Amino acid sequence: MRENLRTNFLGVEMPNPFMLASAPPARDRDMIDRAFQAGWGGAVIKTLTQYTGEEGSEIRDVSPRIFPIRGSSGVFKNVVFGYMNIELTSQKTNEESCEDISFLKKRWPDRAVIASILYGHAPIKEKWQRAAADCELAGADAIELNFSCPHGCSEIGSGVSIGGNPAKIREIIGWVKEATRLPLITKLTALSDIVYAAALSEECGADAICAINTISSMPGIDLETFRPRMNAGGVGTAGGLSGHMIKPIALRSVLEIARAVKIPVSGSGGIYDWREAAEFILAGASTLQICSAVMEQGYGIIGGLCNGLSAYMERMGFKDIDAFRGRALGSIVHHADIDRGRLFKPYLDIMKCSCCGKCAVSCRDAGYQAITLSRGGVRIELERCTGCGLCYGLCPNEALTPVETRV
Repeated sequence: MRENLRTNFLGVEMPNPFMLASAPPARDRDMIDRAFQAGWGGAVIKTLTQYTGEEGSEIRDVSPRIFPIRGSSGVFKNVVFGYMNIELTSQKTNEESCEDISFLKKRWPDRAVIASILYGHAPIKEKWQRAAADCELAGADAIELNFSCPHGCSEIGSGVSIGGNPAKIREIIGWVKEATRLPLITKLTALSDIVYAAALSEECGADAICAINTISSMPGIDLETFRPRMNAGGVGTAGGLSGHMIKPIALRSVLEIARAVKIPVSGSGGIYDWREAAEFILAGASTLQICSAVMEQGYGIIGGLCNGLSAYMERMGFKDIDAFRGRALGSIVHHADIDRGRLFKPYLDIMKCSCCGKCAVSCRDAGYQAITLSRGGVRIELERCTGCGLCYGLCPNEALTPVETRV
């Protein structure tokens, strides 16, 4: 066990900050048990929705429902950049899910076992409260309120439709707090004002924030059939986008929320390796929730996540997670506060330059016509350059590097 990774989240002492997000990898106790054996610090079980086992209350998924989004050409051909999914909530009855919670908490007292609940159909209040009370009795450490699922929920006034509705946020947190003493986490959507929703959640008594959930998307349309690339019986729908593609949005959301609230933030969205985990912690996250990387690579990635993050902390002299949580916030400012007196222009290392022409094309058609390519090689007219940075950002050989000048 890496002692410097030990994390206290809402009163639970975890061996590390890495948790399974409420998603397919956290579907049942056998799967979560295997994840804990591999070394995961916690899990948010797949969302309960008051399925009772009675006819008409079952959760029925479509097939197929998870679609990998791949690059289509060049070096990115078949590279998976993310996933679009339209899978619904848990197909287990609430009683079965609570049995899973009890089993996991007894077997793994040092891991965070968090319930996720969501409801939309009337009578809403009674069902939110019943689910929360049942999860507390089962031994859950906390309850995550799913205010952000983007598919199959807005139609019933739940999920993402709650996260964008301040009145509903206030109302549901109030209902659940009446029914349980457990800590409450609100899982919020980046499809609305997530910072306002986080601040409101804190004001209403939430104990932590999780950001973000998947983002409503359409992965593509087949040019021959005119149908969505992921369809069932010829028709499809928008679904939740996850993976690498949403990481910049998730990171921005976490850092802005961390500035706005005093309660812990659990970061989620596009975390695949320890470096990305460290970025989220630097942005203010206390714990990390992961799904897409596990769907692609399995529970075994936890070893690399823990070893890499722990080694980084040792190298930087950080004795624990709190020692560097939020360290990046001071260097992220409003656009108007950025120094306009600094200018970075490209320096060309001709030994690295392959004369591929990418810099010349981008500067010609999207920049300031400061770079040209001829038989003699790349030529830079520094007096025309305004320092936009596009050229050295695109150079595949790192032949262009920024050199600072004063305006």
